[in-house]
Amino acid sequence: MLSRGFYTRRGILFVLVCTDLLKHSTSYTVSDANKIHKLLFNQTDEGYNKLVLPDYPVNVSAEYNFLALNSLDIKEQILETTGWFTVVWNDSRLSWTKSLYGDIDYIYVPEYTVWHPELIVQNSILELRKNLGAEQTVRIQYNGEVRWEPPAVLSTSCDMDVTYFPYDSQTCDIELASWGFPADVVNLEFFKTHINLEEYRPDGEWDLVTISQQTSNLTEDELVFAELLFRMEFKRYYGHYLMSVIFPTILTAVLTFVTFFLPLESGDKIGYILTVLLALVVLLTLFSDNMPTTSKHTSVLVVFLTVTLGMACLVIIFTIFIIRLFHQPEHDKAPKWMHYLARKFLKLKCRAGRINHLAHLDQSQIIENDQPKDGRVCLESSKPFTPYTNKELAEFFDYFLFGIFTVLFILVLLCFPIVLSTSR
Repeated sequence: MLSRGFYTRRGILFVLVCTDLLKHSTSYTVSDANKIHKLLFNQTDEGYNKLVLPDYPVNVSAEYNFLALNSLDIKEQILETTGWFTVVWNDSRLSWTKSLYGDIDYIYVPEYTVWHPELIVQNSILELRKNLGAEQTVRIQYNGEVRWEPPAVLSTSCDMDVTYFPYDSQTCDIELASWGFPADVVNLEFFKTHINLEEYRPDGEWDLVTISQQTSNLTEDELVFAELLFRMEFKRYYGHYLMSVIFPTILTAVLTFVTFFLPLESGDKIGYILTVLLALVVLLTLFSDNMPTTSKHTSVLVVFLTVTLGMACLVIIFTIFIIRLFHQPEHDKAPKWMHYLARKFLKLKCRAGRINHLAHLDQSQIIENDQPKDGRVCLESSKPFTPYTNKELAEFFDYFLFGIFTVLFILVLLCFPIVLSTSR
């Protein structure tokens, strides 16, 4: 059986807990709050006047709470964000003794009731307002600390760099300035050492890489105004663009030099390369419409498409000449340089094939003039020069240009990812 003292101790503990709860539940009363408001905002000459600044210089601390990235418009170079600012300063006129007013820590008043700094977002593309938000609630603490948290759904200008699109990253600033009062009257400083990301919701297209803060000054008519820069760097997720932009662009570019595979007898060579050319023009138009209309930064992808488009135009020009040569009557002889180029190239090809063939022969099968005894002699080296027919020249140049454009495209294709990789 438990002792009587045990129940006595439990009863005393229960009474103390109830007393403590009752004390906290009755710490705030409407009458005490009314007394505080009457104390702070009485209408006498010695009372509070919101048109009068606190003891200055007023140190105003600001923090940007980043909530979400709404959009990052590359074309218009606009950053749209959602968040809010936390602005804190001290006004000694707005203080009271807690013990005399029911231990009330703080009260809330409308924004227009008290003095507050004139803050604007300097790089906003919307109409600049004197204050961030209108008729917001301000919290006043018993020691005179005033806390103002205006919402900030912002559209700010940002200089976009699309050189390495879609492997690009963009750095944008939100410029908060005290335009109403110079720096010697209202001094802006950071409330914390970094942007608040506690409520940040990640975006599906852009990754927030780094954040930083920096102070700056604005000068107007020999007056210096304080400014705070909230800097954010976003890096694009390139997976979507890799499948929908990069691969289709490369595959379409490959189709340009495949034109030389078509036989000269068919009439589809010109129609085929024109179709590929139109596809490249459509891709280039789509990408150009999404890029900023500025010459400061040029996308590597647009340069690659432009070079490929130029190569496709050259393929069309050469194809037209080759088809014309193929159907030209034999009595219209081609220029001598064509015959000379064809003969030189065929000699080199024959010599390379002959050297490869000699590599598999014994020394006993080779005579002094370096000709094989089995009678296989390169005809281009042994027969006297005779002009080629127009059809032979057309077939030669069709084959020759296929090799030239293949090498050129491979070089361009290798330069494209190498340049893009430098962005990392």
